[in-house]
Amino acid sequence: MEMKHNRGPRRRAVLAAALGAGLLMPMTPALADAQAGTGDARGTGVVCGMVPLPTPAGATSSVNGGDLTGRYLVGQVDYPDRRVGAVWRDGRYAEIDASSISGVQVDYRDVNRYGVVVGERMTDNQSFHTDAFIYRDGKFTFLPAPRAGDSVQAIGINSRGDVVGNSFGNGNGWLPVVWPADRPGTVRALPLPAGLSTGALASGIDEDGSVAGILSPYPPGTPYLWPAKGKPHALPVPAGSIGGQVAAIQGGMVAGDVYAADDATRPTLWNLATGGLTMHEAVRSGSISVNARGTIGGGGVIVHADGRVSTLAAGSFVSTIADTGVAAGSTAQFNGQAVRWLGC
Repeated sequence: MEMKHNRGPRRRAVLAAALGAGLLMPMTPALADAQAGTGDARGTGVVCGMVPLPTPAGATSSVNGGDLTGRYLVGQVDYPDRRVGAVWRDGRYAEIDASSISGVQVDYRDVNRYGVVVGERMTDNQSFHTDAFIYRDGKFTFLPAPRAGDSVQAIGINSRGDVVGNSFGNGNGWLPVVWPADRPGTVRALPLPAGLSTGALASGIDEDGSVAGILSPYPPGTPYLWPAKGKPHALPVPAGSIGGQVAAIQGGMVAGDVYAADDATRPTLWNLATGGLTMHEAVRSGSISVNARGTIGGGGVIVHADGRVSTLAAGSFVSTIADTGVAAGSTAQFNGQAVRWLGC
């Protein structure tokens, strides 16, 4: 799918408020841009095997996140009358019991290698207020907001338990935040460039605590990095492009999308160790996930760092890809089947 500046609002049911000068926050970063990807690409030649994940009869399912080893996956199962959280460990399904917390909707975003899950619950259908949480050993723990009354969402967690997310308050705009594992019960807002008090979003957190995200205005947006050590800075974009967005970070690899000269976006990889940048010119899909090898998972495609492409079924999306190469997602954003792709 080619994506233009004037692309329509193909967003999930829960769309957050405008960020600064027009930056909108899809509750799953980059999925809204990649969900309808056709996998149109040149130079294909990597074959993946699709394996459905166990799903209860009469329900649809989807994977939203996974750990770097591929053992743990988290997502949801949708019955005709209700939604429940789901964890797949080594391919085995377990339902998340959320009866201990109230709310009209609970979303599960990511899981780390120890099975710790993060997400948020929506309290009501009027204010759409959200509270971020950690789910560990069957227990929910809510995470503090940096500003009283803010809605917060948790979108990523690394192996040591650092959680990254975003905070929004009426009239205050969006802020990227981190809940550090070594300081339980605290929250830290990530610093913004001079002249920008709000209007930034985190997209993911790496094992060392580095956070990648985007600055407003969007589109086109400015890909941005908050490194574990050193000063925050914009990520470079190729000459002739005007900006882009970040979808994920893992193992020093950052995946996102850059607006190319033809006014459409291309999946792009930033290698933080080498400073290298690769824009996959031939691929027409949005980035959603990445692993430490630089393999990008998107809408209908898996793109390797060397440019090889695995074309998947149209409408499918790869929400997580492990360092082992095992990818997972769904055959469709709505009414799909949670699956893994092997041998990619």
